[in-house]
Amino acid sequence: MGLFDKVFGKNEISTPEKFSKQEAFLAVAVATSGADGHIAQSEIHEIVNYLNRMKMFEGYTGNQMQKMFDKLLQILKTQGPGGLIARAKGSLPENLRETAFACAVDIALADGVLEESEKSLLNDLQQALEVPENIAVTIIQVMMIKNRG
Repeated sequence: MGLFDKVFGKNEISTPEKFSKQEAFLAVAVATSGADGHIAQSEIHEIVNYLNRMKMFEGYTGNQMQKMFDKLLQILKTQGPGGLIARAKGSLPENLRETAFACAVDIALADGVLEESEKSLLNDLQQALEVPENIAVTIIQVMMIKNRG
């Protein structure tokens, strides 16, 4: 037990609050958007449009979405994309990991330019979420076709 554990209690410093599955999914999208060091308002708008089409975000108000974004953007600022993804992984159900990866690839390819930082993040994300390589390659191919025009 360390000094700060004795003062603050073991869990208060070392164990961050667990994400809901919605926060975890959105965290992957936010981390992908922030991979290049900047998130444009248009990217946030596109992410919200993407999420509004998903059943797990049905009934979420604009205010609830904004609160989630604010929370995740703060974590992104302090821990970077890798830290945000690492934290999201523990709360993202296995059946949503391939979906989250597909969303991330779609976001990264949406502007027609895949920067090195985005490629690196997607490689790390595929490994972190344990998406099988053959499925990841198929997702990338499909998203490249989707985002051609």
